[in-house]
Amino acid sequence: MTSFAGFARVDGPFEDRLLGRLVELIRGGADPEFAFLRRTEVPWAEPRAPLAALRVALVTTAGLHRRGDEPFRALEEPLGDPSFRRIAHLTPREELALDAGYVDPKYTALDPEVALPMRALATLVERGVVGSVAAHHYSLVGGVIRPLPGLVESAEVVARALREERVDAVVVAPNCSICVQSAALFASELEARGFATVALTLIPELTRIVGAPRSFGVHFPFGAPFGAPDDAEFQAAVLGEALELLATAHAPRTHVDSRHAWRKPTS
Repeated sequence: MTSFAGFARVDGPFEDRLLGRLVELIRGGADPEFAFLRRTEVPWAEPRAPLAALRVALVTTAGLHRRGDEPFRALEEPLGDPSFRRIAHLTPREELALDAGYVDPKYTALDPEVALPMRALATLVERGVVGSVAAHHYSLVGGVIRPLPGLVESAEVVARALREERVDAVVVAPNCSICVQSAALFASELEARGFATVALTLIPELTRIVGAPRSFGVHFPFGAPFGAPDDAEFQAAVLGEALELLATAHAPRTHVDSRHAWRKPTS
């Protein structure tokens, strides 16, 4: 496996047994040399203003994209597809390719807001919690076994687009187990380019290993980092809680767990 400057390899021991099983599973299949990556230094960017004056964009690893966009190659590339797709704010769910084979059918396909909470973010703007919303959000796809250099290259392109839209802060959310690594890496790459970020995590130990400027732990099922489908108020509450880190965190590797407990779907 190629070494990259600024990163170390970590393959255990782990407190969370899921991480050991992930390493064994991936080494027995797609990548015999697999190890998680740890940043030797985590970047830091102070928000330029209070949250109520910031323009915010979202990044998901849920594999979302519009119908007619080039599909992700997650099913064809055993080591993962590190490319991204651009999604206009408030794109209707009927315009998204929710039937793609790499989109989580249990939660995301029922309500893409569980992974990319565009309407929740719009609600926070209406309530004066957030200043404004970016014109576009960005989607990665899960299962990136070898994220470097591809995710870094994607982050550079996304960062240029964020600057053009005068975005100040970005929330990055994973959708699967190995996506937790992708989310932390992508958040740090955006942070290194001047954007204040919050990386959600479904496996806090993995995010601690990788390193993220600000991480927000949610104890929800994989596939639903912002809560159950069609629970708009809960999704807005979780997103708002994550965004609080932009005001309260003062050093890299700050981690906070959500106060919210998983609420099962009502239907």
